[in-house]
Amino acid sequence: MEDNKFFKLVWRFNCLVISVAGILAIGVLLFVMLQIFTETTRERNRQNIVNIDENEEVKENWRLGQVTNLLSHKTLMISLNSDQSFNRGYFSKSSNSTRNYLFINTETNSEQWLFDHTNYLIESTNHLRLGDYNSKEVVLAILYNLVKLDSNSDNRLTPSDLTTIAISKPNGSGYKEILTDVEQVIGNTLLSETELFIIYQLNGKSLSSIINLTNFELSNTKELPKVSL
Repeated sequence: MEDNKFFKLVWRFNCLVISVAGILAIGVLLFVMLQIFTETTRERNRQNIVNIDENEEVKENWRLGQVTNLLSHKTLMISLNSDQSFNRGYFSKSSNSTRNYLFINTETNSEQWLFDHTNYLIESTNHLRLGDYNSKEVVLAILYNLVKLDSNSDNRLTPSDLTTIAISKPNGSGYKEILTDVEQVIGNTLLSETELFIIYQLNGKSLSSIINLTNFELSNTKELPKVSL
């Protein structure tokens, strides 16, 4: 009799353990399913992407972005950003990108846009000045990395496409495109107030050039030496 009671207690204990384990397993499974559902249905937000697919319904909102002081506060540079949103079946997606810049002269209250359209993706800008990143030296020029064409045919303008390198004066005037179809901009450094040294990849080659900041002309282009294997 005592053995039967003992085995009954063991059996009940095992049933209780199995029941608790089953409940915990179901709870974990439900939690994982909820996380997967939340992840797949949440809004996806991406940077530096312009959707140009004509077959896709895209909603586009425009807003002015960051304000930057140039030329000892005499010029303001303000980005124009686009926020595109579109549905992809069970989830929504949005992308943010810079499409233009507005320059405002605070002395005359005159204004001018860098472009008279919003067709490009402005991947990045570089305010060229002597010194380090926190330098208070005057801005000598502004360097732009632009994506103008969908070179990889994915119906998007993204940093994966070929890049155009352009430059302008600090007030946005004198805009000029220096290099086109650039595969990658590796880096640049100011040699002086009139010369910018830039390294980039073009047509499968690693090149260096000097940009004259007075007339925005490109010179002294050389191919970087290859490593001997």
